[in-house]
Amino acid sequence: MRYQLLSKDEFLHAMRRENTLLIDLRDPGSFARWHLPGAVNRSYDAIRDWSAELDRSQKILLYCSHGNESILAARYLGSRGFQVYSLIGGVGNRR
Repeated sequence: MRYQLLSKDEFLHAMRRENTLLIDLRDPGSFARWHLPGAVNRSYDAIRDWSAELDRSQKILLYCSHGNESILAARYLGSRGFQVYSLIGGVGNRR
């Protein structure tokens, strides 16, 4: 399975669908200050560990600060059969 890049509006629409998992790849401090509702915080550096626990029937929505790590994670997960989406450009460093 491949991955898809989504615009902000497409990403927000996808968040409303059932059977989705929203993953924030930013550092824990940024996540603690602000994150999208329902997101879980995971480190890209530990993707091999936490991806082993993911449900392949779920759609995976990824975001990070600038879109770089979420694209790398989407490629990794997509190559392993997950249905995965990445937010284009990330969410920035919200405070």
